[in-house]
Amino acid sequence: MRIRLEVYLPFRGERIWRGEEDVPDGTTPAGLLERLGLKEPDLALLVNGRYVPPDRPLEDGAEVAILRRAEGGA
Repeated sequence: MRIRLEVYLPFRGERIWRGEEDVPDGTTPAGLLERLGLKEPDLALLVNGRYVPPDRPLEDGAEVAILRRAEGGA
């Protein structure tokens, strides 16, 4: 499945990275962070503008934002 991804911290050589990402069906927010290699503590992950539990599977076409909690995350 494909998601729209915005990462508001250094990622893939950019200060802010935006793009689309193909991920396996059933990927969870926690799994996405692991898949992307983002192991920084205190990251917030918003799906379609809302906080979701780390074990809720993402849906195809979801808009996902990853940011540090200190920068406005949940």
